[in-house]
Amino acid sequence: MALIDKIKQKKDVVLQSKNKINLKKGLTFIPNLFTLGNAFFGFCSIVFAATGKFFPAGYFILLGALMDALDGRLARLFKTQSSFGVQLDSLSDVISFCLAPAFLIYVWQLKYLGFLGIIFSSIFLLAGLLRLARFNVIHEQQTLFFLGVPTTIAGCFLATLMLNTIKIAKNDFFLIFIAFLQLLLAFLMISTIPFPTFKQKLPNLNKNLYLVFFIILFAIIAVLQFNRVLLLLFAFYFLNTIFIYFFRFEKK
Repeated sequence: MALIDKIKQKKDVVLQSKNKINLKKGLTFIPNLFTLGNAFFGFCSIVFAATGKFFPAGYFILLGALMDALDGRLARLFKTQSSFGVQLDSLSDVISFCLAPAFLIYVWQLKYLGFLGIIFSSIFLLAGLLRLARFNVIHEQQTLFFLGVPTTIAGCFLATLMLNTIKIAKNDFFLIFIAFLQLLLAFLMISTIPFPTFKQKLPNLNKNLYLVFFIILFAIIAVLQFNRVLLLLFAFYFLNTIFIYFFRFEKK
């Protein structure tokens, strides 16, 4: 009887371990599903931009960013981070935040520059590829700061800029500004300027202060519209980071 009980106990242990493995596999699939959703929205953006529907093309890039923000958090929540997930995430980011914004800006504005417009857009795309390749190699070292601006922020910045300025008539000065901005973002992606990852711990302030902050932010979004607020936040992120970097550099 004792031998039978031991055999049953071993069977139970084996079954429990198998169930845990199956559960972990199932949980691993959920973050990857969000990552694939990121790639899907990037592809949708390209399709809509190709047909001249710039508004939905811009919003699909932002939806891709939402998927990109959720997949990593879900992986950490379920403790299913893996090198496969990192590679899949970078491949999806290439579509949604490198190829899709570059193509969108080209068909929206830079096509008027002819072949030069293709060069400007391709520089943004190639810089994004280099940025993601570098990130894959040293991502474990980038906990508090990213090395170079993330492709997600660069791509979303271009998308929100388009959403806010789409009604501007064809203008040579604006066209030059867009081309210069795209080159600047390409440079920032491959630069060594440290950009915050937003993984720092929040200060231990009263919860009511955070509540007031989010109420004010929600009110601003309601008044100024979502895309305008996003554009301002991205602009502040860039300017604040660059200012701090050069201020420290001058100090050294």
